[in-house]
Amino acid sequence: MRILKAFAWIEGVAIVLAGLGGIFFSVQFMRRIDAITRTCQAIIAGKFSDRIPLRGSGDELDTLSAAINDMLDRISMLLDNLRQVSSDVAHDLRTPLTHLRNRLEQARHKSVTTDDYAVVVSHAIDDIDHLLVVFSALLRISQIESGSRLAAFVALSLTDLLERVCEMYGPVAEDESHALVQDIQKDVWIRGDGELLTQMFSNLIENAIRHTSPGTRIMIRLCVSSDAVVASVEDDGPGIPADEHEKVFRRFYRLTSSRSTPGYGLGLAMVTAIANLHHAMVELSDNHPGLRCEITLASDAESSRAKKSWEIY
Repeated sequence: MRILKAFAWIEGVAIVLAGLGGIFFSVQFMRRIDAITRTCQAIIAGKFSDRIPLRGSGDELDTLSAAINDMLDRISMLLDNLRQVSSDVAHDLRTPLTHLRNRLEQARHKSVTTDDYAVVVSHAIDDIDHLLVVFSALLRISQIESGSRLAAFVALSLTDLLERVCEMYGPVAEDESHALVQDIQKDVWIRGDGELLTQMFSNLIENAIRHTSPGTRIMIRLCVSSDAVVASVEDDGPGIPADEHEKVFRRFYRLTSSRSTPGYGLGLAMVTAIANLHHAMVELSDNHPGLRCEITLASDAESSRAKKSWEIY
């Protein structure tokens, strides 16, 4: 009888403890769900800086909260980029549009002969072409940033790609009295979009040719470091001040010393977009003297091994 009573007491206490534990964990769970709900409602209300608090427990709710916070960080960054782009477009396209309007206004009031109109129309077409080039570049950058080109990713030889780019720009560099040299490691493979990567390295080489004085030496390097592929474009020209390194990747940003040269300030913005699509890191540094632009990508070792096996076979 005493044993039965003891079991009854134990069972009762267990039920009470289980009930209290269930209530406790339910309250904790609901509090965390409420925190997620409040943060989402704050975001909807426009408070984009709010984030879900983490407990550091590493449980499923913490994992979910961290994922939502990462998503919110990404959305916030995209909105900041959108605001920056809108501001840049409004600022930098105002000038050619103003020129275009002034030319047409001049034609209306001052042009007398058909030759006068022909000159004004020719300049107006140049202004419109400038605008079309800018919009085309912006649309291409947006397309890259949207990730729609991921479907075109294949295993490719970065060695062959860089050698082709160097071969293509060798005569251009020579015409501008530059020395384009290369130190490219053989049999380096990555996964990516060959067309976009060609565009990225072409932009970097064109910048080096355009913004350095005759006699500058431009070096294209490629090597494998640990599990990463490191490609760089280096020159011994005037370089870029350290406090400008981050700014030059912004859309339409141009150094004061570069405003007399042709360009739209979108080349490095496109480089950044292509690098981000490939999960690559772009870094500018002093080349003592000159500028070094280093791009670090993940290697595709499996493709390289498969190629070697095929060659042996």
